[in-house]
Amino acid sequence: MDEMPAPSHPTALDSWPAQVAVAVATGVVTTRWPMERWTRTARWTLHGGLGVLAGAAAGLAARRPDLLAPEDSTREEPRTPLGPAATAGVVVGLGALVTGLSRGSEAADSWAERTLAARGVRRPRVWMGAAAAGLSLAMSVAERRDEDASRAEEPHPTGA
Repeated sequence: MDEMPAPSHPTALDSWPAQVAVAVATGVVTTRWPMERWTRTARWTLHGGLGVLAGAAAGLAARRPDLLAPEDSTREEPRTPLGPAATAGVVVGLGALVTGLSRGSEAADSWAERTLAARGVRRPRVWMGAAAAGLSLAMSVAERRDEDASRAEEPHPTGA
């Protein structure tokens, strides 16, 4: 099975300060801008927009797989693009899936806020924001550990 190689050099987003900033931003956005308080049009524009973006990216990847190949790829044979009908199926299917997941996450967010408020939790959005920030940071830690473990398994260039 072909796996994409890990980037050989870290990016700016791989630093702890950047990951903490993303976690803080996630918490602030969760706390301050609950979607259920947006207009119905704005919510569906967001859900549909995410679906369109995901579908377009999938369509591009299906029709032009060479654009996604890493420059140092060791793959000998060229990647074969999907035909128009298959590409349309991928675009529509993934776009609908992402739109549905986005709407489902809005419903889950609303349910969590209502449930916390019904249980007497003061300022449920603040607690939800803190949980979102904590989960974001925990995912960054888990990803770093996984990357460190995979780097430790790679053979060293000197053969040692």
